[in-house]
Amino acid sequence: MFIQARGRGILIAVVAVVCLVLGDFLAGLYFHDSNYYAQHGWPKLAAFWVAAGLIQLMLPRRPEEVLGAIHAPEAQPSILRDKDTLLWIPARYWPMVQLALGIVFYFVNA
Repeated sequence: MFIQARGRGILIAVVAVVCLVLGDFLAGLYFHDSNYYAQHGWPKLAAFWVAAGLIQLMLPRRPEEVLGAIHAPEAQPSILRDKDTLLWIPARYWPMVQLALGIVFYFVNA
């Protein structure tokens, strides 16, 4: 399977997959049921939302977004850049996409 990514956009998919696999492992470990993750939507919701938070932390922060700064600092270095994309969607939109996917997977029991 080929994933269309530009720049470091593939890291978005890696973060999402790692969060989902870790969520599956932790849900099975905590509830002592290997099928718990598949039968319930909230572990997927939590995994997608954690992925969204991590992706947001990887995005560049502009000086005007830094709250409480007395002096306008330089732009913070970041892992993802403005030109990075995954599936032709710019990296800055992926946290919102992850939040929406979490809500969808919460209600969908496949």
